[in-house]
Amino acid sequence: MRSFTSSSKERNGADRWRRTLICGLLGTVIVLGAWEAFWRAWGFAPVLEDDLGIWAVIRRGVDRAGGPAIVLLGASRMQLDVDPRILRAETGRKAAMLAIDGSSPLPVLADLAGRSSFDGLIICSLLPQWLADGGEDRGRSARWVRKYHRQKWSFWIETRLSLFLQGSFVFRYRGLLPDRLWRNFLEGEMPRPPYAPMRSDRYRPADYRLTDIAQLRAARLDRQREIVAAAKPLGEAEFAARLARIEDMVQGIRNRGGSVIFVRLPSCGETLELEEAAWPRGKYWDRFAATTSARTLHFADHPELSSFDCPDGSHLDHRDASSFTRALVEVLGLGQDKP
Repeated sequence: MRSFTSSSKERNGADRWRRTLICGLLGTVIVLGAWEAFWRAWGFAPVLEDDLGIWAVIRRGVDRAGGPAIVLLGASRMQLDVDPRILRAETGRKAAMLAIDGSSPLPVLADLAGRSSFDGLIICSLLPQWLADGGEDRGRSARWVRKYHRQKWSFWIETRLSLFLQGSFVFRYRGLLPDRLWRNFLEGEMPRPPYAPMRSDRYRPADYRLTDIAQLRAARLDRQREIVAAAKPLGEAEFAARLARIEDMVQGIRNRGGSVIFVRLPSCGETLELEEAAWPRGKYWDRFAATTSARTLHFADHPELSSFDCPDGSHLDHRDASSFTRALVEVLGLGQDKP
């Protein structure tokens, strides 16, 4: 039979563990709360990470009844240059942003053509290298499409939880992780809020006043030179096959009652010169425009679209993106009648 003394010791031990646990939890909450308050005081706000999770949420909504009437494809230029909210206000149609930074939109277009019920309008931003070069099946967009179709129910729960935490707490921002902060410390700098944070609709309003534009432009140019140096243009037969595959995608959308518009969004200065030198418009874009049954639009053909400045050579500031989106709607003739 257990003694009273033994039972008392066990209760005291359990009480100590409970107090320790409660104190530990309270301490953690206080530390995280202070950390959160500190960075908010420095101008940081919760930031969503542009990963497969949030892209998959938008992609899933495309096939739902009552889903978007417009889907936006492309890469970072589409994400920074075209605002879905303004697009909806000007057209009366909801838009879904499925652009993927740094990756060809062709795998996503193929997915929508072959494994989707979407029958609305697709506005697809195409850069010249995505027409001219191979390897699009190895890019991020191809990987995201494959992973999207393999997801299990647990993925959706994890994604929703992650989005809630990212949208609620500043300390989840990648730029405030210990390794980034240590790097800033060694360089004698304070971390900066992101100049192009992502909204929940995956649009990224860029405010170039929050960054060193000269440094960013130089980095963009270096990256563009790397892309040009690594370019492997398709041979004549392969290029013709690429155009034929794109036309098959267009027909797949059209057979369901939908349509596709391909657009060449703005680039400026040396970035545009590098692109044109590596992938001449006459050799690639103009030939593509002449062969596809889809509508095409090149920004350089329209003063309303070609007069905007790209601070980093590749993207628009959010103040210009608002005007650019309205101009794009006007040029495409998508505006709704207003009283």
